[in-house]
Amino acid sequence: MATSGSKPPSLPPLPTNLDPQLRNYLKQVDTHLKVKAGDSGNPKDRNLTLRDLEESGIVSSANTVNDFSITAGDPTVKFIAPNQLITDQVGEENTLKKFSKTSIILASSFSTSVGVGLPSALGQASNHSFLSTSQGGSDYVTNHTRGTEPNSNFPANTSQYVGGTFDFTTAKHVRGGKKPYLITISARRFGIAYANPSFSLPQLYPNATQPYWTDTIVLLLHADNVGTILPSQNSHGGSMENYNNSFLGQTFLNSSEGEVQLSNFRVGIDVVLNPMYVSFVSNLRSETKYRLDLGALTTGVQSPQYNSLQYTIQGLTT
Repeated sequence: MATSGSKPPSLPPLPTNLDPQLRNYLKQVDTHLKVKAGDSGNPKDRNLTLRDLEESGIVSSANTVNDFSITAGDPTVKFIAPNQLITDQVGEENTLKKFSKTSIILASSFSTSVGVGLPSALGQASNHSFLSTSQGGSDYVTNHTRGTEPNSNFPANTSQYVGGTFDFTTAKHVRGGKKPYLITISARRFGIAYANPSFSLPQLYPNATQPYWTDTIVLLLHADNVGTILPSQNSHGGSMENYNNSFLGQTFLNSSEGEVQLSNFRVGIDVVLNPMYVSFVSNLRSETKYRLDLGALTTGVQSPQYNSLQYTIQGLTT
């Protein structure tokens, strides 16, 4: 609040020879003007002046010109945007770009291409089903990363064959609590696929009548935080392979902590040309480390890989 500078002249006292009704009205006006000028009453009720805004750093104006003139000098009063930017680097592997009221983290630790490695046993398997089927009957009830190939006993696990893990730390939330984050994963798929792999490459894919590709994206609390935010018996350890594992106890994904899993299932000759794009919103904690993990499983696709893989995490303004 301004404490110095020019001050408007005070009002003269009310005349004594006035009609009582007019005198009562003018007395109320006199009181109102004094409160708004800050001469009496609660200071919080007085009018805000340009000087107050300028001394508080909210607006700026030249001292050599009349701020209210439209002819003398530059009459523009320029507003100063509050500094709401985040200035700290978030992790060595991340690049933090600064925007007003938001924070964007881009993954920068990946090479141009990320290969999908597969064991030789998978090449002998038939077309794989969507990986919501559990391995061993009931060990991984709803874990999309785990499953069993039809017509075989091979335990498929998407997360086992892709080095696409990305750890990031959320920014400090000024108001505390959780904040919505928009998370996007994009990439181009590359490889060689045939309409009928068992016909074109019988030595590699004797049972796969079509090329298949499954992407799995999971967002987990990092292992450093699991057990402190969640009860220790509900800890998946930050690994997409471990959650919903009956051997490890109650290791479910906790949606209230923003944890989520999404899977895309692709089939057909154009599977390798179909780009991957997954986008979702999760409410995450302040200054907390999270893990994004990419898993993939292919059948009947030679040299499968992701090209231009990119993770983007954007804090939304609320």
